[in-house]
Amino acid sequence: MSDKPNHDQPEHKARPDALENPTRRNVLATGIAAGAALPLAAHAAQNVGLTDPAPLSSGPSTMRLPQGWRAFELAYYEMSANDPGFLEIYGYCDTQSYASGDTVKLHLTTTGETFDYTVWRDGPTREVVVEKTGVKGVFTETPLNAYEVGCGWPVLAEIPIEDEWRSGVYIIEFRTRNGDQEQISEAGFVLRGAKKTKIAYMLTTCTATSYNAWGGANHYMGIHGDDGVGPSPRLSLNRPFERGFWAAPDNFNYLSTKPEQYRYKHERHYTAQPTGGYALMMGYGWGANSAGWAVDNKPFAVWMEENGYEVEYIDQYDLGNIPGVLDGYDCLVISGHDEYWSWDQRDAVDTWVEQGGKLARFAANMLWQVRVEDQGRTQVCYKFGSDDNDPVRNDPAKKHLLTNIWEHKSVSRPAAQTFGVTGLQGIYATYDGGSPRSNGGFMVYRPGHWIFEDTGLMYGDSFGDEEGIVGYETDSVGYITEHGLPYPTDLHSPLDGTEILALTPGAVDQITEGGPGSALVSQFLAKDAFATKWAQLIEGKDDEDTVKKYRYGSSQIVVAPKGKGEVFCAGTIYWFLGLKWKDRTTQQITHNVLRHYSS
Repeated sequence: MSDKPNHDQPEHKARPDALENPTRRNVLATGIAAGAALPLAAHAAQNVGLTDPAPLSSGPSTMRLPQGWRAFELAYYEMSANDPGFLEIYGYCDTQSYASGDTVKLHLTTTGETFDYTVWRDGPTREVVVEKTGVKGVFTETPLNAYEVGCGWPVLAEIPIEDEWRSGVYIIEFRTRNGDQEQISEAGFVLRGAKKTKIAYMLTTCTATSYNAWGGANHYMGIHGDDGVGPSPRLSLNRPFERGFWAAPDNFNYLSTKPEQYRYKHERHYTAQPTGGYALMMGYGWGANSAGWAVDNKPFAVWMEENGYEVEYIDQYDLGNIPGVLDGYDCLVISGHDEYWSWDQRDAVDTWVEQGGKLARFAANMLWQVRVEDQGRTQVCYKFGSDDNDPVRNDPAKKHLLTNIWEHKSVSRPAAQTFGVTGLQGIYATYDGGSPRSNGGFMVYRPGHWIFEDTGLMYGDSFGDEEGIVGYETDSVGYITEHGLPYPTDLHSPLDGTEILALTPGAVDQITEGGPGSALVSQFLAKDAFATKWAQLIEGKDDEDTVKKYRYGSSQIVVAPKGKGEVFCAGTIYWFLGLKWKDRTTQQITHNVLRHYSS
């Protein structure tokens, strides 16, 4: 057994309340049956061959939960019980990021008479900066559509940010007690730096928001709609994140068939499973092992700090909210699950790279445009329903802001023009019915490139196989092989000069011939569901010759020039697993990129 350290919140407390009251909305454990199926429709929405699930009851019109709501209906999201007699505490910050000298305003509701909170900078170690006890509690009822309108809770505490606090991610743990009962929840924020480092690290918060179902819905599922079931196109930032997004236990699972095998072999007492349902069974949010700081963004940040890189942090929303937030940095690092961006966020990155910035993206799954509205406090994404429901769909001046895939004919801003790759020609690897038995590593085609210096890699070698660094979702561009080397095609409009350095095949749809999960997935998705949808949205037709262009994909490592700058993309969500588990080759490539881009 390996005694390698695990940085997924080693001090995180168990949640004894998770199974005590299955009739309350904040209980997730009873939803394991729903949880097993929900990840299979992770990118699905209306009109992509989904069969309708069994209808749930319509949302209630009153603030208090009515009698007769079954636990199954409530199990896949977290929510206030709206019951003054039930012990609970929830909170969120008034914005996503702050600068030194700002004051963090904490909006809370609690049924406890008082509450305590602790604030720490999260990373290789826990650096506690604030501890408060005995703060007066106030219970405020929560709107039953809080997922889209926000919670509206009052500010119960404020935290002045001291000059000596380092840039980073700060976790706030709230606690309240009643006798021997205790309830705990978390919030968090980014503290930006004074631009004294060459590297900026960005949290992929638009994706985290998309997966956060606190209050009843996210961009994938929920209680939204006239019939009380469906995803919400509008998600408020004035609400908490579900448990697991900011802080997660050591044995929180990954959504891949490969790294779980490695953990069984190398991590003592590891018991989790590669399924979204396991997160629910543990009492955490369904989407918390898909996105967020704790499981998705933190491992890469920990590795950088442990290896001596001086890094300052920004939040993704800062790109659109703070003009020039990237000015002064040489390198922007992104890692993990990076699926959702707004037009102005891409503008900020494009301008910065064209002026000489270096984008180092160890991330994947670039698909959807969002809009950020209501003074930056609402994220909008209609996805496949945008052609019928997005308010900008018929506005010639705003039609390009349609919240669909970037390659949609109304948007016509291919993702590869910013990131070098797109999720359209990638999506799944080592995941359920999507290339489940892929080797989980990259095969090298251009070993002479500078990113492979000091690795010893040769043509045809692979790396990261054991750790499963390829998956569970991936990015690439269309390519052809000529004389044994891959070259990008015009499909998805790659940047001029794009070099494909390594790649591994993947699947665009979650249905494979006999792969694990195929039988279950086929209950939700038609054959070639996404390939057909891409063909329709991009080219306006779905004949066999068109669909087959989008049927298969890959995970690719690419490098491309852009103006005076350059773009590197590793094309996989789980690159950070090679760093967390000390794979020599993955670490060396990461060193090469960071040193080259910040020298």
